[in-house]
Amino acid sequence: MSSCTPKTLIYTHMRSEATRGAIYNYINLILIVVTGMVLTPFVIRHLGASQYGLYSLSAAILPYLALLDMGMSRTITRYIARYRNEHDTDGEMRFLAACSYIYIAIILVIAISGAILYHYSNSIWSHRFTTEELQDVQQMIGIIVMAHVVIIPGNAFTAICNGSGLFAFPRAIQPIKLVLRVVGVIILLLCGTQATALIMLEMALSVVVAIATALYVISKRHYHTFSWQTATDLRPIIGYSGWIALYAITIALQWNMGTLVAGMHFDPSTVGIVGIGIMIGNIYGYIAETINRMTLPRATRLMAHNPSGKRTTDGMIEVGRLIAIAQWAVIGAFLLFGQSFLTLWAGESYQPAYYIALAIMLSWQIQQSQDFGNALIEASGEVRTLSVINFIAIFAGVIASYFASQCWGIAGLIGSLTGGTIVATIANNIYYRYRLHMQVGRYFTQVYVRLICATASWVTILWFMMQMLGYSTSWWCLLAGIALYLIGYVIITYTCVLTPTERQIVKNYVRPHR
Repeated sequence: MSSCTPKTLIYTHMRSEATRGAIYNYINLILIVVTGMVLTPFVIRHLGASQYGLYSLSAAILPYLALLDMGMSRTITRYIARYRNEHDTDGEMRFLAACSYIYIAIILVIAISGAILYHYSNSIWSHRFTTEELQDVQQMIGIIVMAHVVIIPGNAFTAICNGSGLFAFPRAIQPIKLVLRVVGVIILLLCGTQATALIMLEMALSVVVAIATALYVISKRHYHTFSWQTATDLRPIIGYSGWIALYAITIALQWNMGTLVAGMHFDPSTVGIVGIGIMIGNIYGYIAETINRMTLPRATRLMAHNPSGKRTTDGMIEVGRLIAIAQWAVIGAFLLFGQSFLTLWAGESYQPAYYIALAIMLSWQIQQSQDFGNALIEASGEVRTLSVINFIAIFAGVIASYFASQCWGIAGLIGSLTGGTIVATIANNIYYRYRLHMQVGRYFTQVYVRLICATASWVTILWFMMQMLGYSTSWWCLLAGIALYLIGYVIITYTCVLTPTERQIVKNYVRPHR
């Protein structure tokens, strides 16, 4: 009897799509980091400090407009996957009809919110901006809002792809978008355009991607029986998406609000410095995000067996060590070479961004390395409490940043935001102890003690070597120093930090056929 049943063929196709989607995800991640590192100094030098500050301010608005999605993208993915598994085509159609009503309301909210922001932008930023700068900000806000009327509903089609197992296309189109963006930005800047043209380019590309994804879904899924009159009950959909939206709000508040608050109190050049520091901190965050995206299936399997506190702690330690080793490699390198990098990359005037980025890295490190705990909570169905805990802590930090920045400038702004993150991390660990019976002391001892001691020792040794040899600020010295640091970090981590079991795993990867 043939084993190639229709169900087997479907699962085989989904695994193929998932594999290709994962490959495209890593390509996108690499392109985002590389283009950000290479393109940003080019943009800064051609726009100038003032225009780049306005560009950073407008870019910081994007995550908040994206929040008006109200968690619908992840909700659609979850429900579409369920209906597909149950082969319930009628239920899928009724669900999508209900979502259509929700998106009509979302479009109205986007238009109203955008109009309010456009109208009051002069009052919000008039303290430090010139008349011409305020006009530029208004133009960029108008462009962003009009584009998101298409972009946010368009995200529903990406969610349908994810729920249907069509992972590859939405991710394959992103590298094309990134390449077109780089080419377009270079051409526009060489032609002497300003920040408004860059925002217009980015929004146009996002709209094209949304339309292309919609056409792809329509061609693949054949939603010919769609009817608004058959919409299912909206209440379960809104209830599920609400907690997802709250968590998304928290993520957006965590750092992006810093640029907006800076725009209320500082001049455009200072806003640009804050934006650079936050951008570097967010790039650092991609390290953990790339690993954490793959942990939910494992967390689900673990929680299905009603694990003890020891087992959940073991799981968090295993994932946490993997993330922390990668993160401390970056932190150590940034401690040694961050200031030289910023001088060469963005210019001497952006040196304060070093302290902003470093503060974000250090305050965010524990929270991100413990994200497997969030996956365990989500797998157990208790994400609501964790969402509320994080929202309260981060929101309090944002409110404090507004007042602290008036008294202590950039230090008060970043200190408040990082303080909110630290409070959230402490609260999360208390909840992990209560809900997962996590052994907090054992977790921190096994994840951090040897790692921090080894990293601090190697950073100190290399710093003294640099002082003795007369390290100079140049690209060749920077690259050589980073290479030496990473080689030493790998050797010290392998010999002094990894457990015998972890070293054996590394050997198996290096010599898989022996």
